[in-house]
Amino acid sequence: MLPEVSNSVYPRTTGRALSKNEAGSDSLRTGELAGDVDQSRSVCTRVCSEAIDLSIIIPARNEERWLGATLASAFAAVDLAAARQISAEIIVADNNSQDATWALLQGFCKQDRIRAVWSGEAGAARARNCGRQQARGRILVFVDADTHLPADGLIRIKDWCDREGKEAGITRLAGLEGGWRATIWWTFWEHVRRLPLAHAKAMPALMFCTAKVFDEFGPFDEEVAIGEEWPILASLYRQRRHCFVYDRSLTGLTSSRRMDRQVFGYSRTFFKYVWAILHKPGRINYTDRIR
Repeated sequence: MLPEVSNSVYPRTTGRALSKNEAGSDSLRTGELAGDVDQSRSVCTRVCSEAIDLSIIIPARNEERWLGATLASAFAAVDLAAARQISAEIIVADNNSQDATWALLQGFCKQDRIRAVWSGEAGAARARNCGRQQARGRILVFVDADTHLPADGLIRIKDWCDREGKEAGITRLAGLEGGWRATIWWTFWEHVRRLPLAHAKAMPALMFCTAKVFDEFGPFDEEVAIGEEWPILASLYRQRRHCFVYDRSLTGLTSSRRMDRQVFGYSRTFFKYVWAILHKPGRINYTDRIR
């Protein structure tokens, strides 16, 4: 049966922030970190050699309006985990943003609150994979840039992995902005994810897996625009169902704006999701223009 539940230490990344011109130049290549004056790949190897408990990995593309609140929720979760002697880091992979997202990240880098990684090619899967390459955690927690991590999320996730022997899992989602349409939407998908089907265990907005599982089944599928987590979550569910957990008592708040800002947005998105689930071209050609 699928397990189901009803109802810090910050890394040191010293140095200067990169200017906008430097961030857009060849001096910062895909996968490289913002931080030290000469933070080369050899420096990254040194930084990443110190293992910690959890890595929060956030892909971000043109998310300047939403990322600050998401990071605030991540900071709260890391602080609460640190009080329990649980070490955690936050890595944000900028997915070739054209707005002020990168500049925002530099401010947090100066405070030693995050590590920012430049991912030059568009695609959330590429950004997540890029962030994983820099991660030191035994457990990887993937959070979307418009999704708020519950304050006790890291503690609960670590308990699932270390005490219960789980290797991957997802949580419940609810609408950040509220509203009856969003409530119906997220409640529907909550029940879909309870189905005993491997492809129903799909939710990159807030998911976790051990680093070993990522390396065994991953990476995220960079060919598709939606469903990129299936190689990891669906594969583990098929092979070791008892090692997967859907924790419905842990709720992440995520934005519903992409549906709210379109005419018949929820209906249109629903049919796009169904097409993507049933046909790979729907996953490859999936588009989402609203930020």
